[in-house]
Amino acid sequence: MARLEGVSRLRWRLHEILNSLWFRVTIFAVLGLVTAVAGSLLRDQIPAGLAGQIGAEAIEPILDIVASSMLTVTTFSLSILTAAYATASSGSTPRAVTLLVRDGVSQTVLATFIGAFVFSLVGLIMLNTELYGDGGRVVLFAVTLLVILVVIVSLLRWINRLGELGLIGDNLTRLETATAVTLHARLDRPWLGANPMRGDAPADSVPVLTPEVGHVQSCDMESLSGLAETHGLIVWMTATPGDLVHAGRPLLHVNGLPGDPDEAGPIRDSLVGCFTLRPTRSFEQDPRFGFRVLSEMGQRALSPAVNDPGTAISATVRMMRILSAWTEEVAPEVTYPRLHIRSITAEEILEDSLIPLARDGASIVEMQAALQDMLLGLVRQAPEVFGPPARALSPQLLAHGLEGLVLEADKARIRAASQRVLAEAG
Repeated sequence: MARLEGVSRLRWRLHEILNSLWFRVTIFAVLGLVTAVAGSLLRDQIPAGLAGQIGAEAIEPILDIVASSMLTVTTFSLSILTAAYATASSGSTPRAVTLLVRDGVSQTVLATFIGAFVFSLVGLIMLNTELYGDGGRVVLFAVTLLVILVVIVSLLRWINRLGELGLIGDNLTRLETATAVTLHARLDRPWLGANPMRGDAPADSVPVLTPEVGHVQSCDMESLSGLAETHGLIVWMTATPGDLVHAGRPLLHVNGLPGDPDEAGPIRDSLVGCFTLRPTRSFEQDPRFGFRVLSEMGQRALSPAVNDPGTAISATVRMMRILSAWTEEVAPEVTYPRLHIRSITAEEILEDSLIPLARDGASIVEMQAALQDMLLGLVRQAPEVFGPPARALSPQLLAHGLEGLVLEADKARIRAASQRVLAEAG
């Protein structure tokens, strides 16, 4: 995961490229091509007669087998991945498929298969054009054995991965890991090096709008601070990673912009250029999104068509496990004194993730009990962080339960659970 503070646009784009499937496939394919060509270049360095001694003449049928088998295995693997993506999209939520697409094992295995295919194909072409000679055949034979070993290891890893790829438990684990990493990074520097912003931007500040509609995925804090220093600006970042910006919601507010529109226009464009906007939210800098997707998976499980409250309860437990790392409020560490930004709050995370589950699981007493137990555990662990939001949220969850439950015994159970939360929260 990329760090949250000072992420330049170039580093952010590089991070996106490195997590793309096509990048690893291209790298392995290029390595296969370079290795095959190296056999021709090193042919004069191999002692004469060595090819016959080690049986390097058999290299052509071996490469033929590798080329045909890798093409088949790659096609088969792609069909498996496509089915896994469809299963994850329909069985959990389409937002979780992003993490499955970025699975490192799947990308590396596919890249290995395609790289081995390209290597064997180039080797066959060069063998039939007689560019190798005996020395080149020895080099190609040795590298082919290494490639076969790598392919075997990749097949074993792939077989092990197929047992869990796209399953609900696997998707929940990926979401929990991604959300935990992002939340821990944000808790280390809640304000990303800027001043804490509490409340609205000053009334005399100038809103800066973006010409496009999209979600903020990252912000180059260092470049934004540099612009503020250069032009003598004070910046209030009213949109943080994950927020949707449009013509009615400014990206930021600024004090100190020149009064001349021709002079202020390029400065506005430069400020907007420090942000990366995308049509969808991302897990990398937006921990709220991870909790939202976990909640969506629980909602899907609570639907009458699925009727799987166990998965919804599991999602609740995972959210509690992630939030258990939030034990105290961190003091501001101001690196960019001209910038102001809001931090994420425990209240907005809990509201976004728990209220939808309470609404959709209103008639399931086990679900209602799990939600109250989550609040109780968080309050007992970190009362200063989770006490105030728990006091506000527990009655809302209770209201959903009382509306949906039928038996008085179940209602009494949830009332008692809510009272324990309120008592612990003070």
